[in-house]
Amino acid sequence: MSGDAVPMIQRIGQSRTILAAFMLVAVMLVTISAVRFQSPELLGQDKVLTDFDAFYIAGTLASEGAVGDAYHAASMIKAQKRILGEQSFMPWTYPPPFTLLVEQLASLPIGVAYSMFALGSFGFYLVVLHRIAGPWLPGVLVLAMPLVLLNLRTGQNGFLTAGLIGSFLLLWRARTHWAGVPLGLMIIKPHLAVGIGLMALFGKRWSVVATSAAVVLLALALATFAYGFPVWTYFLGAVKESGAFLAEGYYPLFRMSSLYAALRSWGLSTDWAMAGHLAGTVMAVGLLLWISFAEIEFHHRAALICALSLFVSPYNYDYDLTILSVGLAFIAPELAAHATPRAAAGLLAQAWVTFGYGVLFSALLATGRTDGCNLATGIAPTVIAPTVIAPMLIGLCIAITRLTKQRSENNTAPAKA
Repeated sequence: MSGDAVPMIQRIGQSRTILAAFMLVAVMLVTISAVRFQSPELLGQDKVLTDFDAFYIAGTLASEGAVGDAYHAASMIKAQKRILGEQSFMPWTYPPPFTLLVEQLASLPIGVAYSMFALGSFGFYLVVLHRIAGPWLPGVLVLAMPLVLLNLRTGQNGFLTAGLIGSFLLLWRARTHWAGVPLGLMIIKPHLAVGIGLMALFGKRWSVVATSAAVVLLALALATFAYGFPVWTYFLGAVKESGAFLAEGYYPLFRMSSLYAALRSWGLSTDWAMAGHLAGTVMAVGLLLWISFAEIEFHHRAALICALSLFVSPYNYDYDLTILSVGLAFIAPELAAHATPRAAAGLLAQAWVTFGYGVLFSALLATGRTDGCNLATGIAPTVIAPTVIAPMLIGLCIAITRLTKQRSENNTAPAKA
């Protein structure tokens, strides 16, 4: 690498100006989005349901003692119209502990609730990312910019899950049993915790496993105490219902990052698409098992866990890819050390296209609206547009691996944690 290349990449990757700009844009975007959630007419816009609206509606139903309606798609759509005056296909399939969380938010006006959740989870994500990446935090944020903007605008929980996984990895590296706390809290999205779960199990740190189990049991007990045992019947019914919706094409596949979504959108039948996805899941889990025993440096292990965990569930969405930014944070110094300006620009473009594909298609297609539809007679499936997020994600992971391969091969004393 030329003498001028390192300073240029370093100036960008460690730029405090870029970090300050991110903070300013985040506050501005959340402020505008809060108005759009609360009173869009002030901006001359109509109400359009976005992800956080589903959180708020589910929380409202739970506070009204109608948590079962949140877990039934037909009732959920009727509640959308009653509570916010609009309808959209947004079935609720989160585990009851997360419903308990959004119920607390629903006690506030939606604009305030959204702002608290978006800024709170973003702040948590930034703290964790800074602990991992150090001075390279601005560079990681630049690579993940489409994901940052997506989660801020929609109020999704990508920052929360990425922060929890990053926290686990930091605490695991510190060899403390407190690593079990973020692992246990991943009960809100357990399908994304397979990688760190296997790490805890095969790492044989039983204090971490015990702490995680205690957190999970506490979360389950609180949800059961709040809603009663029937909530688990409602939840399992919603999971079954969502499986049928996925097979019938109701979900916007172009926003999904799983192999199933890619294969289904390319015209394969539900069975063949799921078979292809399961084959990919077996490979991902197999690699995660290998990582659990292999003698590799911890930052490489962490990055691989973050990447491979995204290939387990068929339900993954683009906002879940925020987890990959945690992996990038662990290897950011290596990427900067080995990337030429041309390679860095190529990696940036590849990351932005991968992370921003779903949002771009969302802007081009009107999907998921269910105004006037009756679930008893069936909702019209969403437009099945081709999605290439999964193969692009694989390509991005390969590109990142190539840039770190040289250092990995030259290291003769791996630090296993």
